[in-house]
Amino acid sequence: MEKKGTPRRGICLYSYHNLLGKTMTLEDAFLEMYDTGATCFEFLTSYIPGYPNPTPEWVDKYWGLCEKYQLQPSELGHWAENHLRRGPGMTDEEVVEELKMDFRLANLLGFKALRTKITCTNMMCDPEPGWQNYIEKALPYAEKYDVVMQNEVHLPTTLHTPHIRDEYLDFIHRTGTKHFGFNIDFGTFQTKPAKGLEWMSDFKDISKPEEIVDFLPYSKVCHGKFTGVNENFEEETIPYAEVIKLMVDNGWSGDILSEMEIPIRFFAEDSAENFAQAMVEIPEQVRRHQIMLRNILGY
Repeated sequence: MEKKGTPRRGICLYSYHNLLGKTMTLEDAFLEMYDTGATCFEFLTSYIPGYPNPTPEWVDKYWGLCEKYQLQPSELGHWAENHLRRGPGMTDEEVVEELKMDFRLANLLGFKALRTKITCTNMMCDPEPGWQNYIEKALPYAEKYDVVMQNEVHLPTTLHTPHIRDEYLDFIHRTGTKHFGFNIDFGTFQTKPAKGLEWMSDFKDISKPEEIVDFLPYSKVCHGKFTGVNENFEEETIPYAEVIKLMVDNGWSGDILSEMEIPIRFFAEDSAENFAQAMVEIPEQVRRHQIMLRNILGY
């Protein structure tokens, strides 16, 4: 019998992005994450002053916050773009240089995984043709800096969307790499729209929970996407308990990071009243989500 998995509970700083730099400092966010009982976190490169070359003082402050609040780096969100300027797309070599820069940064900041957004051509996130060339050329550098590039699978993309099931999975099998994989966003299992967003997709084509099993060997970190957690600590649009049971029963011990995407009805105007409401509702929702994960996992 396979040993049960023990996923870690963490938080995406993106959950607080409407407050960061406005009513919440970076230390405020670390304190908030610590208070939820989370043990790890995802950062975005856009949150790093002076990116891609933060000052030694900022790096020291960052590690000081990690130590003070007992939080471990999990995943760094970045982009594998090949259209950073007008005109012709970047060459493979130029893209690889951009990736190497982020690999070095992730290594400096303690991240073993990267949420790597490959340039897309449509709303289904189909990758621009030729992505295999620069990703394969970047693999030796990912190995050097001990990081895994994880493509995010989120609504409306499913685990059976052709570029996920065929292109990305086939790439892993062909190369035998351990440095490219998947960040499975729980939104791909969403069965109905959030309250206030009834106009969204009809949710006829969604990932089935059991599909996750084939992808777990290639996933270090997953986004615990949620659109709202009620007062009973339930996410009513995503079958969390069913998905997590499959992960645990199949021995998965990666990180599940709370990532909030709620209808931000109170951000229509930048007013003191709106931010006051957001300051209460956003952290409260993240705390509820962490309690829900704790109830499901048992720790």
